Amino acid sequence: MKIVALAGGVGGAKLAHGFSKIINTDDFSVIVNTGDDFTHFGLTICPDIDTVCYTLSEKSNPVTGWGRNNESFDVMDALKELNAPDWFLLGDKDLALHLERTRLLWEGQSLTLVTERLRRVLGVHHSILPMTNELVRTFVNTVEHGKIPFQEYFVKYKYLPKTIGFDFIGIEKAFPSPEVLGKLAESDLVILCPSNPFVSINPIISLPGVRNILRGKFIVGVSPIIGGKAVKGPLALMLQDANLPVEPESIIKMYDDFLDIFLIDTNDHHHTRTSEIPSSIIISDAEILLTDISKRIHLAETIINLYEKYK
Repeated sequence: MKIVALAGGVGGAKLAHGFSKIINTDDFSVIVNTGDDFTHFGLTICPDIDTVCYTLSEKSNPVTGWGRNNESFDVMDALKELNAPDWFLLGDKDLALHLERTRLLWEGQSLTLVTERLRRVLGVHHSILPMTNELVRTFVNTVEHGKIPFQEYFVKYKYLPKTIGFDFIGIEKAFPSPEVLGKLAESDLVILCPSNPFVSINPIISLPGVRNILRGKFIVGVSPIIGGKAVKGPLALMLQDANLPVEPESIIKMYDDFLDIFLIDTNDHHHTRTSEIPSSIIISDAEILLTDISKRIHLAETIINLYEKYK
């Protein structure tokens, strides 16, 4: 069985980590959002790709879920002494990866090839694919600051500004890479990880042709909402700003044209199906708070069992 995960952020990386422990190297791959990518100090930084790579290589910071473990910040401290911008924290090991990525990109290699090289060096055995090789940048439309890059909204302003929409600049000229299209075409099961649907999953499925491909696949989604709260990050605030309830049903509606199964947390099993959710979508519950590797593996196994039951 071939499985593909669509992921972005810490939640997506954690579930992908679980699958990577039980699925053969050639049978599992992760397609990662690149809308969060940006240039800082002249370096190409790919936060979602790096979070997935660090998590699957078990080199991520276990406290934050992002960045490297056993990290030092000598360069960042020196930059602060120079009064350089310090709103985006970069560790020394992390900087080394950004430097090498930028060098390879300047040599003319695609982001897909660069990511393939870096994930192998980090010790990741499964394919990690950027959603596209073209430049796509997520901008957040805010009340307080107008249209700003996602990382400024997320890190610099700590996702406090009120959101009024999202733009994926360059999406109309971008295409899924041949590698992404190939993995999707051969997949038996596609997982929508518990990632932010607005800014992590939506950029991927907004690429030309991707949504149509998903309509022909067996799709299992995992809720990023537990008990009326986002597991991590600004999703709850984004839903409120869009006048949507902070409930799993709001997430289901975003995917309802291609979703087969949607997993909610056992604590949310009391939620009833609304008339707006197609009856064809199976809603099941499981423990989806992925605090350790055993829970990540268990959720991955649960998803596979559901696929085998309902395919």
